[in-house]
Amino acid sequence: MVWVVACGRAPMEGYRQRPQLPPMFPDYAYITIPCNIAPLNFEIDSVESIEVLVKGEQDWQFTSRGATMRFKERKWREMLEAECGNELIVHVTTRQGNENCGWRSFTWTVSEDRIDNYISYRLIEPAYEVWNELQIIERNVENFDERLLGDNISTDRSCMNCHTSNRAEQPATFMHVRGKRGGTIYSHDGEVRKINTATDHTSGSAVYGEIERGGRYGVFTTADIVPILHLDAHERMEVYDRSSDLIVIDFEEGTVSDNEAVSGAEYQETFPAFAADGRMVYFCRAVSRPQPDSITTMMYSLCAVDFEPQTGRLGDEVRTVIDAESVGRSFSFPKCSPDGRWLMVTVSDYGTFPIWHSETDLWLVDLESGTIDTLPEVNGRYSDSYHSWSSTSRWVTFASKRDDRVYGRAYIAHVDSLGQVSRPFVLPQRDPSRYRTTLKSMNIPELYQQAESYNARSVRKIYFQTEAEQFEYKENQ
Repeated sequence: MVWVVACGRAPMEGYRQRPQLPPMFPDYAYITIPCNIAPLNFEIDSVESIEVLVKGEQDWQFTSRGATMRFKERKWREMLEAECGNELIVHVTTRQGNENCGWRSFTWTVSEDRIDNYISYRLIEPAYEVWNELQIIERNVENFDERLLGDNISTDRSCMNCHTSNRAEQPATFMHVRGKRGGTIYSHDGEVRKINTATDHTSGSAVYGEIERGGRYGVFTTADIVPILHLDAHERMEVYDRSSDLIVIDFEEGTVSDNEAVSGAEYQETFPAFAADGRMVYFCRAVSRPQPDSITTMMYSLCAVDFEPQTGRLGDEVRTVIDAESVGRSFSFPKCSPDGRWLMVTVSDYGTFPIWHSETDLWLVDLESGTIDTLPEVNGRYSDSYHSWSSTSRWVTFASKRDDRVYGRAYIAHVDSLGQVSRPFVLPQRDPSRYRTTLKSMNIPELYQQAESYNARSVRKIYFQTEAEQFEYKENQ
């Protein structure tokens, strides 16, 4: 037994020093955190009390009875404000019976880069058995406040997906609500609209997509999507597209247009995203093959096509940015950082639905040099997929199944001006045991600055009482 004194006082009197890091869940050791993040509450099984001493410019002492460390929110905010930009040393000690244990110290780096105030995600069963009980949640990342943006129990149990923001100062967002009374919910300048984006000239309604920063135009996939059970005993499920093309939606004029360069039977195009300046669209493309027999040979390359912000017209020439065959990986979900420097993309062995592929990783492309960082320190054991940038380009969030291969959770990582990505950490919760007890995945995490202008109650009203605006097809001239 030893006595350890820190700045003249002991976190716990007379404790045994252990060489290991504290066995805390979630693991919050050696991470970079925003200066406005909610407390990083954690738990340590089978202990009677926890003390945390954080050493920076000042010393900050926190105590908690029981196996869960819940930091006092006011004191936590005071600490982050006072220590913004500093590296903090964190000492954790625990009491269990007559034994007091001191664990190996670790660090928190408090970044001066603030993270966007809000994150949304979809809560959904992680398997195929139950798909019609899901919710869209909006969470304030500075605290633990949550509210429902959508609950499909109140909308005929129709599917809800893809709540996405353009992260502009005057944000435009969309969310698809399927079903016989559904449509695309488009929110901009305080107005919420329900839109039917299907036309007689295009292959279906809008699916995956993004809105340019001005809010007028959106670029989307139209796709015939099919889920099937996987024949490989090591995999659970596969999702493929029978066909998929790109369309442009003009929310101001109420039109839908396409272009022969990114539509037709020869190729399948999907996952479009605007470049930061709005003059280019990145997307993923594969040569069409019979499905599902050719699933494992479908390799999607990262491609680009010009976009004219004045007219909403897609260009006639498709360029291959990274050829899938040359790197032996299939690309999906390209997302450009708002500052125009980086593009993050998801890679897997094949196909177009990486959330079910355990080998899925994130890569970071430098758009100035073309170099690729495969992010070995960021990617986990299992699927790391759908990602979103903060409005400042200094944070990303992504859905990861690294903890147990089954449940997706929202992880956050810092990206500095040189493109160095920090060790990710899971979105903190008021009660960290929530990750052990909530039997739903958190997928499609999206960061944005302002709270959404609608909620689940207004979505229900729109679903049942508002007729969807019918958009018209427009020739691409």
